[in-house]
Amino acid sequence: MGSLKRKMTRTKLKRFKKDIKKRMKQQLTMFDKLKDECAACEIPFDKKSKEHAQTWKVVVREKEEVVRLYCPECWDEANKLIKEIQDDLRVRDEAGCEGSDQSQP
Repeated sequence: MGSLKRKMTRTKLKRFKKDIKKRMKQQLTMFDKLKDECAACEIPFDKKSKEHAQTWKVVVREKEEVVRLYCPECWDEANKLIKEIQDDLRVRDEAGCEGSDQSQP
């Protein structure tokens, strides 16, 4: 019984390692698609700069096979816009709920 359990464990481990290698290969392929500038403002990205590597954001869309790079300023601006839109939608939903409550007797 122990032999079967070890065999199943080894098989599971082999499958896991194979999946890891496959995912790593896909990610490395996507890394090759990384541009040398911000996708929004086209500021150059210095691949040798530690600061750029730690502060710039990478967005990967695996299905579309698209990799986009964003500088901190553009990333912050985009997040501000997203927050504003979410707040506006929340206010509109709350106003819509209050309006629908008043129309019912």
